[in-house]
Amino acid sequence: STLFEKFDDPLQAASLEIIEYDENTATVRPFKVAQVADQWSIPSHDNYPADAKDQLATVAAGMIGLTVLELASDSPGDHALYGVVDPNPRTLKAGDTGVGTRVEMRNRSDEVLLSLIVGKKVPDRDGLRYVRPTGRDAVFVVAMKADKISTKFEDWIEKDLLKLQTWDVRKVRIHDYSVESWPASRRRGAT
Repeated sequence: STLFEKFDDPLQAASLEIIEYDENTATVRPFKVAQVADQWSIPSHDNYPADAKDQLATVAAGMIGLTVLELASDSPGDHALYGVVDPNPRTLKAGDTGVGTRVEMRNRSDEVLLSLIVGKKVPDRDGLRYVRPTGRDAVFVVAMKADKISTKFEDWIEKDLLKLQTWDVRKVRIHDYSVESWPASRRRGAT
């Protein structure tokens, strides 16, 4: 069966929220990209322009038609084992392990298209992951790629935002360092 039958077109997605948990620091890292006034932006960073259209489409396409290959467990006690504990800061406790990455996509009407917790890779089975639909106990095995699911700001920004040519950047750098490169005698006002 397909996990999210109503989500059948990657262009439906108008926002993507990814929540990761860092076990080393016991902190939750939320990240969101969304269409704000018809422009892809990063709301958590003052709506900084995002180069998200293609990347989000890639993530969305990888989530569409997620087919259950098998049921791994339907017991909440197994969530940590499969790495699908919800990274919800309201329910996490210090020392929690097996916390997954929550991925949620919404449409332009802010309706949830997809919400699931991506867990560990299935051992010795390339391309397979444990996942759990948010709010459900069942853990499933699905085929999916998770390499584009990133909470790193630099992975989503519009790298050519200013469209500067290389020679423009050099000019700025020379200007920035021109004072430091003057001889000491000139900095003291000597001629």
